[in-house]
Amino acid sequence: MTYSIEPLSESNACRWEEFVNRSREGTPFHGVRWKNALEDVLKLKVRYYLILDDRKVIGICPFVEQSMKRFRGLNGIPRSEYNNIILDETFDADHINDILSLFSKRYSFLYFNTYDPGLPDKIGYHTVPNEDGSNVILDLNRNPPETIWKEILSKDERYKVTRFEKGGFTVQEMEQGHGIEQFYRYYSDNLNRINGYVLPFTFFQRLLDAFSQNEVRIALLTRNGVFAGGNLAILDPARKTAYFQYLALNRDLPNKYSPTYYLSWEGINWAWENGYERISLGRERPDNPRVRSKRKFGAEPLPIHSRVVLLSKTASLLYQLKKSISGSEQATVPTAGRVS
Repeated sequence: MTYSIEPLSESNACRWEEFVNRSREGTPFHGVRWKNALEDVLKLKVRYYLILDDRKVIGICPFVEQSMKRFRGLNGIPRSEYNNIILDETFDADHINDILSLFSKRYSFLYFNTYDPGLPDKIGYHTVPNEDGSNVILDLNRNPPETIWKEILSKDERYKVTRFEKGGFTVQEMEQGHGIEQFYRYYSDNLNRINGYVLPFTFFQRLLDAFSQNEVRIALLTRNGVFAGGNLAILDPARKTAYFQYLALNRDLPNKYSPTYYLSWEGINWAWENGYERISLGRERPDNPRVRSKRKFGAEPLPIHSRVVLLSKTASLLYQLKKSISGSEQATVPTAGRVS
């Protein structure tokens, strides 16, 4: 076996896309179109690599370049629900260090994200645990809408859904490009109020230009011109997976209304009726209360196993030295009166 890595380029982009499309872990967030949006709109230093065994593509690594002091490394692509490394199912995990050694020639560290719980333990380099949360997944084959309504949702949660129907609110699908300004206004206002990261309007324009109408769904919840909320989903019809990606909320709506409940319920029913089998409700950290609200619909967290891999001896030694000094300082400082 002769492993090598090759930067993504115009000449091998078709091979990248082919691998993503045939991999069971491939998502729209691993594709070239998503990479181009991150690179062109957010001006990120994207570094995408194909992993080759001789000339066969056996893996892909979507990264952004990151520098820490004088160390250059690779981090997972941000603003993306899925940024994990994907390896071919035939790849022998015992050879993972052969792959990582190829990156050690250029970088001092990299962030390694995987859904394989056993893979990080095979890494021979010094690693640092990195909490990267879970992707919250609803399996519609296990929990179809009828089961969710009758057996999973509580009486109070069902009431939060039916309140909108009784109040005369309806959901309309936004035609490609029409009304995106209104959606974005409430999307950005909602995130600003909770101090979240707001993507620029041009990012949404880029997505609508890059993805076809059957790959993006924008649902708006309104009544007589009053905007209650909206949900933008990225769709993967081939894998029968819908990604509920961006939420717009009218924070000035009376407190008796909870648009997120109705939008989630409407989206679940739409996905079921259109043949989708899985819904990704976004990436969350375990302690985030949003995980509990998503589990109320029968979704379950899919853990991401993440490590910071220290590829250079210098980076590893400095980290261990810093950890040793930090541990000594903590041991000599009294607990009372400490401010964290």
